[in-house]
Amino acid sequence: MQRPIARLAIGSLRRTSCCSCSRAYTTNAQSPHPALTILPDYLDAIEQDVLLRNSLRLLDSPARTNSAGRKRRRDWIKQNPHWDGRRGFMADEAYAWEEGHFDGVIKRYREMLVREGMWASAPPLPDAEQLEAALAKIYSLLPPPATAPPEIPPRSPPSHLILHLLHLASDGAIYPHVDNLEAFGRTIVGVSLGGERVMRFKRSSESAQETGDPGPTEFEVLLEPGSAYIQREPLRTFYTHEVLGMTTWRGRSVGGSQRLSIMLRDRLDRDADA
Repeated sequence: MQRPIARLAIGSLRRTSCCSCSRAYTTNAQSPHPALTILPDYLDAIEQDVLLRNSLRLLDSPARTNSAGRKRRRDWIKQNPHWDGRRGFMADEAYAWEEGHFDGVIKRYREMLVREGMWASAPPLPDAEQLEAALAKIYSLLPPPATAPPEIPPRSPPSHLILHLLHLASDGAIYPHVDNLEAFGRTIVGVSLGGERVMRFKRSSESAQETGDPGPTEFEVLLEPGSAYIQREPLRTFYTHEVLGMTTWRGRSVGGSQRLSIMLRDRLDRDADA
């Protein structure tokens, strides 16, 4: 049965449909489509750890949780006294997940936009320098426009970028969708933390006619922890893309664990001027 399709909370998606597909495998940095750049092992273990820990800190902050969610988290920590907060994710039952948007693209997730100043903390974070270096490495994947951006607080997203955190539960998934170019620009960067997942692309019927797209009709890529991908046109609006739950990859099971992605999108020109 096909599932309903929806938009992300920041209005990034358009309705589409899903079907099965064959595979075109990636090997190291080789991508099955010229508009998709795969960067395996882009982050080392220390960079992954500091980014995951601080991303969860933002998602767990009082501004992002309600009293019931905070009580759930406290109760889990009491029942698991050996968890010291430096081990990445808590168990799924410790989080208050969104079950899905009204139109159904994302299942079992938490998300937020990271705005100016949010990475900062008082008192200062003990890993502030590591965090700043790891974020700068991520921001470099989407360079600024030719004009110099204005001054921003340390660690904040540069003014030409939109930064979005998306935390999927162990049974969470993102269903097939295409992006809405009215929401942001033409490039997306995704950085993978936590469990590995498979991302699937399927070309729409208009793609080859409108763009002369030379790529394969359908393909999948493995999103490993610490990897990054850069997705450009025509993959954003002429291919559906999804992040699968449980599936197989080259004969082994993939999925079934929590994943957090750091998503960067370039702003539209009108947003940059605002």
